[in-house]
Amino acid sequence: MPGSLNEQSKPRVREHGFWVSVIERALGHYGVGLAQSSLAYNLTNGSRPDTPFIEQASCNLVWAEASRLADDDLFGLRLQRLFTPTVFNLLNLSASACGSVAAALGHLIRFFPIISSQVRLELQRDADESWLLILPVGKPHTQQLEAMLGYLGHLLQQLDPGSDGLLKGASLYRPNLDLDHCRRLLGCEEIHNSEVYGLAMPQALLEKPLPSADPFIATRLTETLQDMLANLPSPDLAEQVKRRVQLLLGSGDISVERIAGPMNISPRHLRRKLSQEGTSYEQLVDEVRRETAMRMIGEGQLSLTSIAYELGFLDPSSFTRAFRRWTDMSPTNFRQRVTESSTGR
Repeated sequence: MPGSLNEQSKPRVREHGFWVSVIERALGHYGVGLAQSSLAYNLTNGSRPDTPFIEQASCNLVWAEASRLADDDLFGLRLQRLFTPTVFNLLNLSASACGSVAAALGHLIRFFPIISSQVRLELQRDADESWLLILPVGKPHTQQLEAMLGYLGHLLQQLDPGSDGLLKGASLYRPNLDLDHCRRLLGCEEIHNSEVYGLAMPQALLEKPLPSADPFIATRLTETLQDMLANLPSPDLAEQVKRRVQLLLGSGDISVERIAGPMNISPRHLRRKLSQEGTSYEQLVDEVRRETAMRMIGEGQLSLTSIAYELGFLDPSSFTRAFRRWTDMSPTNFRQRVTESSTGR
C-alpha cells in the first residue's frame, strides 16, 4: 500500500465543466437539484454547458452543496451507481478493447485528462501488488476524489469478467467514517484509511489477456481519443500546444505553422505567448517526444525502430541520440530496465 501523498499543484486549477451536469443528473436520484442552493445556482447557472472549465474553488463548493442537498456524505463514492457520463463510457470501451489489463491501465492513464483536470493517474507496480493512484492537482474536494475512485473501481470490475479479483482493495482518506460502507460501495475485499487515494490489484493479473480485446476497435478508438485530447480546451497554452503536437507526431510535419493554424493564432504570436510562459515551441515538441517515447517503450508493443519513426525522427540513430540526452541511457537499456521492473526482478 502506498504511504505518502504525491500532490502536484498549479497556480490556477480548473475542472471540466461537464462535471456540474454529472452532479445535477445524480442529484435527480435524490429528488433534489442545484437550483435549491442559491450558492451553487449562482456559480453554475447561465454558464452551462458552454463554459469548458469551472474554477477549482467553485467546483469544490458545488460538490459540498451537492453532498448537503443529497444529505449523503458518500455522494461522490455513490455517483458511479447513479450515473455514468458518456465520456467515461467511451474510455471504458476503449480500455476494454486493449490486449491486456496492463495495456488498458496505460491507456486509461494516458487519456484520463479528458475526464478530469483535477487529478492525474499513476500506476505503481511492485512484485506482488500494484496500485492505480489518484493524485490530486491542487486541492480538489473529497467528494470529487471519491467519485474518481468509484468510477475507476467500476472500470476495473469491467476488466475482470471472470471475477478473478482484479479489484483487490482501495484506499481513501476518511478517518471518522466506518469504511465498511465504502468497501461495499466499491465492491472490493479490502479498504484502507490513507491520505493516498488508489485501487489495489494483484500484480499477476496485470499481464492477463483481456477476452474483450479487439485491435481493430482499439486502434480506431485510440485515434478518436487522441483527437479529443488534442482539441480539448485548456487554460494552459503550453498544454494545448503539446496536445496538438501529440496528434501530429509521425505525420512528418509538426511545424509551428500546423500547430498555430487550427488555434487561430499566427506562428509568431504563438512563439511570443509561449516565451511569456517561460517555454518555447521546440522545447514542447521535445517534451512530447520524450514523454511519448517512454510510454511507448514501456508498453512494449512496438520495436524501437518503429517508435523512432512514430515520433517523427528521420532515422533510429537520431532517436537514440535524443533518448540519451533525455535519460542518460539508450532506448534498449531503458526497455530492459522497464521489463525488469514490471517482472519484479
